[in-house]
Amino acid sequence: MVASRAAVQHRRDSNISKMLADMEACATSGEWEKIEELAVKLEAAMLEVPEADRRELLQAAQRSMERVQTIARGARNDLARKLSSIRRGKDATRAYAAAD
Repeated sequence: MVASRAAVQHRRDSNISKMLADMEACATSGEWEKIEELAVKLEAAMLEVPEADRRELLQAAQRSMERVQTIARGARNDLARKLSSIRRGKDATRAYAAAD
């Protein structure tokens, strides 16, 4: 019985660890919708872990989510720079067209 419970806990912990790794991989590749799906599954998986056993998993999840947030902030900043560049280009095009 104890070995069975330990096996279930190991599978559950491994599943959560895999979800966290998948979320980071999705962040790196810009798959933001997939991250949202995984976050919902992760929350459900965490709730299945007995409260007394959650601390270590929650700490791992927090570290992983911080990495995902860092990647997301970088992607947001890159996107903002690209949009700004596009706007400047459109403004320049309009200015040149108006000057003719």
